[in-house]
Amino acid sequence: MSGRLRSMDDVPRTVARYVALLVSVLLLSSCALWDWMFKTENPATKPVELTPIKDSLNVQTSWRVSIGSGRGVYLQPAVLENAVYVASGDGALARIAPENGSVVWRSEVGAKIGAGVGSDGLTVAIVTVRGEVQAYGVDGKLLWKAQAPSDVASAPLVGRSLVIVRSTDHRITAFETESGKRRWQYVRNAPPLALRGAPELTFAGDNVLVGFPGGRLVALALTNGAQRWEATVSEPKGTTEVERLADVVGALAVADRDVCAASFQGRTMCADWANGNVRWSREFAASTGVARDATRLYAVDTKAHVAAFTAEAGANVWRNEALTNRRLTSPGVTNRAAAAGDAFGYVHFFALNDGELVGRTRLDDTPIVATPRRWADGLVVQTQGGTVALLTPAR
Repeated sequence: MSGRLRSMDDVPRTVARYVALLVSVLLLSSCALWDWMFKTENPATKPVELTPIKDSLNVQTSWRVSIGSGRGVYLQPAVLENAVYVASGDGALARIAPENGSVVWRSEVGAKIGAGVGSDGLTVAIVTVRGEVQAYGVDGKLLWKAQAPSDVASAPLVGRSLVIVRSTDHRITAFETESGKRRWQYVRNAPPLALRGAPELTFAGDNVLVGFPGGRLVALALTNGAQRWEATVSEPKGTTEVERLADVVGALAVADRDVCAASFQGRTMCADWANGNVRWSREFAASTGVARDATRLYAVDTKAHVAAFTAEAGANVWRNEALTNRRLTSPGVTNRAAAAGDAFGYVHFFALNDGELVGRTRLDDTPIVATPRRWADGLVVQTQGGTVALLTPAR
């Protein structure tokens, strides 16, 4: 923030903004402050030491590529059937062949990248640190540039002839994939205090689903950005603004007729994505987003405890507390295991039936904040040090 306060009335808002910044720093795994905090001997925040895994999966690193550092920003691989698109913070964008890890092409975008990557297989999109949306063809050639209302932290959502971005002022802006022309923009009032995270967008039918501060999940029409419905993930609680933080965080999960979400200091829930009617809701103070398979929902809480719920009714299935304070990512799921990365470069695998730790591998010594994305029987994972790898669990 720059400039002077206009009046004493601005003091509470200014303090709130600084508190919001502090909270966002504490939640962003890449920040140096987190590294400093976890070097202290505070037992409440000290990461648990890893112990040997007895009945371990054979986690194979099918391939490994170095794309370049992504420290300080949230960069997420876009994983498609025939391509993996990745980016680095210093401006590299690349296409990787998922079957063998070979680099098909690598382009320099001419600016530092603040968010990405999004792709539908035809258009590839990233956002620079100054909020410039850049769209590329599958050959790596620039198609167009457009300006978002402010900086962007989460990857663009690409598809249905649109590139949709969520800026940090909580505006949702849709650009046409062919021209970059702005199609529509959705504006929503935000509470005085909100997390600066990287909540993801997702498609469901002819809507885009968006999680907001205050524990709200909203469906917007792809045609014009009009709000179709709003569902409550959780209600803010407490007397202070920090206590009342209940932002929807991380990845949303869409399967069958359901959309599932989780909120900070709040709840996890599943609702009908067509109308927003809540099917079930459970107390759960989430730190990241959720993942789903055919029968279960997987989530991570603020202490890095991993839990599984039945997708149909939200009944507790299992809970694993073996990785306390290791700052886990949103989970990814394969046919053999669920997995999450941590702040020290490890990827941990959990048995689907009981949640026991069954596998572990380390990619490098930098934090993982990107959600593991499934390809075939494995997961594509990117570290903030720039390592991108396909991990395949097998007996």
